Amino acid sequence: MERFGPSIALRRRREPLHWSVSTWTQLGEQVRGVAAGLISCGIGRGDRIGLLSNTRVEWTVLDYAALSIGAVVVPIYHSSTQAQVLFALRDSAARMLVLETRAQLEKLGPELAGLGSLGSKVVLEVMDVRGSDDLLIFDELLRRGRRLLRENDLEEEREAVGLDDLATIVYTSGTTGVQKGVYLSHRNILAAIEALSGVLPVSCDDTTLLCLPLSHIFPRLAQFAALEYGFCIAYAQRVDLLADVLQEVRPTFFFAVPRIYERIYHRAVSAYRELPPLLRGVVRKGIQARREGEPSGPLARRILNRFNEQITDRTLFEGLRDGMGGRLRFCVSGGAPLNTEVARFFRLAGIEILEGYGLSECVGAATINRLDDNRIGTVGRPLPGVRVRIAPDGEVLLKGPMLFSGYHNQREETELALNDQGWLHTGDVGALDDAGFLVLTDRKKDIIVTSGGKNVAPQRVEAILRMSPYLRDAMVFGDRRPHLVALLTLEEEELERFATSLDLPTDDWGALLRDHRVRDLIDAEVERCNGRLSSFERVRCHRILRRPLSVEGGEMTPTLKVRRKTVWERNRPLIEEMYRESAPA
Repeated sequence: MERFGPSIALRRRREPLHWSVSTWTQLGEQVRGVAAGLISCGIGRGDRIGLLSNTRVEWTVLDYAALSIGAVVVPIYHSSTQAQVLFALRDSAARMLVLETRAQLEKLGPELAGLGSLGSKVVLEVMDVRGSDDLLIFDELLRRGRRLLRENDLEEEREAVGLDDLATIVYTSGTTGVQKGVYLSHRNILAAIEALSGVLPVSCDDTTLLCLPLSHIFPRLAQFAALEYGFCIAYAQRVDLLADVLQEVRPTFFFAVPRIYERIYHRAVSAYRELPPLLRGVVRKGIQARREGEPSGPLARRILNRFNEQITDRTLFEGLRDGMGGRLRFCVSGGAPLNTEVARFFRLAGIEILEGYGLSECVGAATINRLDDNRIGTVGRPLPGVRVRIAPDGEVLLKGPMLFSGYHNQREETELALNDQGWLHTGDVGALDDAGFLVLTDRKKDIIVTSGGKNVAPQRVEAILRMSPYLRDAMVFGDRRPHLVALLTLEEEELERFATSLDLPTDDWGALLRDHRVRDLIDAEVERCNGRLSSFERVRCHRILRRPLSVEGGEMTPTLKVRRKTVWERNRPLIEEMYRESAPA
């Protein structure tokens, strides 16, 4: 409030093209009011607050408010199952539960009665229950707090919060589905903010757009970083509205996971494929000229290259930049490896994607590329204060002041993750290049070892397959088998466009997938991708699943990483069938 007072801190979308704003002064007053409201409900230092909601302004306000009085925030993914929600509440001994909607409350209602520690409940969206001691709407919580502030300025509560006090327990969704509560202190969070200070070239004049769930540490770190930089945060509560919201907010920088950049890339490629053949040829030459850099040779050739580049920019890249708001200076990618082809395409369009790396266990902050030193194919150099070491088996080890102190109620898991010297075993496989940039290969437990003894990083193979405009998801298998097989899902929009070009009906998805022309198309796409892989990495057999992998279906984490074990278990008969078909006589 003191540093950035009148600058805009938050923007909320009320309806299309209409956004309400809050300054840092207004946000600070709201945080103080909600903090006092929490105290009026009996919440104090060390008490756990479960927070079950989509990304929205109230999420941020509650987070700041709880931390300011020493309460412990327990984020819960809005897509969590009832069992996952109850586990987090029970395991953390939550005293309060904050929900987004009445429907969530009704779904959990009967089970919540069995949680002895749980007292108050707060619902963020307006509902017709008011004045109850154990059930409040957000506005009533704020009103209670403002009444209390007339008698108590909360100075004593704020002063009592120590650096080593627990700030949050983050339950990792995990690709294995096993929930672990990560202990993070105020010192850990401040260390992460300090490490980012000066690394990202942003200020209070910048605006970012958050579309990822704040229950994940990556976007939440962006929220914490705003306290240092003073930039404005706008909220896109639904990813399916992202295209509209990007143009309304016009962010100057942007945080997202690789799959979002991949989808934007595929839309651009689709637009390119729809160009007339002659113009498509000019654009292809323009892309090649831009890749090669400053033209040389005869004057006529240089003039032609510049002409092709200008046409390419106006035809293809300008649309991509405008589609993302037209003001982007750079993007940040995290949560999973970014495909290098996507990163290079964005660079050609004039947008640098800074890939970074971190885990919940280190507040999401370990390494990042800098705008003036961005090495595509890496996740950057270590942040200030972070040390990176590669174990003999290739596992990435981390050490630094933002490192967590352990997992809640899981001593054995803590001892496996943190060794005696305080190094975190990340479970990721990687290497440091000659300039100190970290290159990630895959998850250690996901590395496939074929029966021929070849080590295959499945993420690399899957990333190449997903570069096909027709393939949405790709999942490869082959551990202790002679070769790889894959389960695929398709991009419906692209497939329908292909079907329409052949006058195929698109109202029966099952029939469309059985059509030999569609199957020939997918076979050809897989073979094209195989051409970029080593012989032992190539997919020898594949099957198309009827529906995409999803968070709701349990096959993906809320940050859009595939739960490999879940997909394997659900499709094991199909996988075994592929190996029987492809086995030699």
